[in-house]
Amino acid sequence: MTNKAVLVVLALLTAPPAISAQEAAPAPAPSQTAPVPTPAQENFDTSYRPSPSISARVQREFLDRIRWSAGAAARDSLADAFAERPPVEIWLELVAKDGLEANNVVDALTAYWILNWVAANGAYTAQIDSAPVQRQLRIAFASEPSFHKLSDQQRQEMAEGYILDFLVEHAALNTAVAQRDVDALNKLSASAILRFRQNMKVDLLAVVPGPNGFGGRSAPPPQAPTPTPAPAAGD
Repeated sequence: MTNKAVLVVLALLTAPPAISAQEAAPAPAPSQTAPVPTPAQENFDTSYRPSPSISARVQREFLDRIRWSAGAAARDSLADAFAERPPVEIWLELVAKDGLEANNVVDALTAYWILNWVAANGAYTAQIDSAPVQRQLRIAFASEPSFHKLSDQQRQEMAEGYILDFLVEHAALNTAVAQRDVDALNKLSASAILRFRQNMKVDLLAVVPGPNGFGGRSAPPPQAPTPTPAPAAGD
């Protein structure tokens, strides 16, 4: 992704978050004693069979959102970058070392949640183990009846939406860190905090990563965000 694209879409990232296909339902208040997850929950499969046509549509809708939020120049720069390499391929190169895989909703959301936590807390050098977050999210999805009803198309729409957002936010954050742009870093932090409070009902400043995933700093761990699936085409 070019620096030009990154700098232009900063305006998008620091704007108030819009409701999108990845909007999350409110997370229930954490219980004092969390139930012990079953092996089936811990190994719940959130993968899907990808479709090139779905990828093309999700990417087109994402670029349209960029066009209206940050301008045609940002959209065109991102379109050029995605034409050179598929977004999922770019994403996988960044996260494969953390044990994350393509075509999996939990893995897409794991990377996205960790990135936003880093941006919100200014933890640019933190070494975060993705595995506990993956487990936390698998348990959350396994416990969400609506997720069991999702088609491969709906899972792909959700996951690739997170992946596209991750790529833009990751590039913008890396650029701001490299340039020591304090103003941009503060805006990216505020945007991540607001985005997760509004869309995920999670306070990124109140949680920290640990052996059980993200948990409260001084309170029982909150439940993981459970995204609401996008409506199927034609609904």
